[in-house]
Amino acid sequence: MQAEILERTVEVRDQLEAEVERVKEAVVDAVEDRLVAARLAVEHGRHAAEGLVDDAEYQIKQRPFSALGVTFGIGLGLGAAIGVLLVRNGRCVR
Repeated sequence: MQAEILERTVEVRDQLEAEVERVKEAVVDAVEDRLVAARLAVEHGRHAAEGLVDDAEYQIKQRPFSALGVTFGIGLGLGAAIGVLLVRNGRCVR
């Protein structure tokens, strides 16, 4: 009777070890796949950003005064928006 229980316990232990090893391998494979996907996404993002910078440099070289006007307009708009927010919050005293 005790020998049967011991044998059954050993069998269950062996089955559990095999199942744990299978799950461990599946998790490791999934993590490695996600790491590869993340590296590829970063690389694609880097290439896209470099392309946008190159396009912006080209446009600035082709139309320097337009670029200056757009930059001035954006700065003026952001300054006005920040000023309105400061006045609205009561942080700017006249």
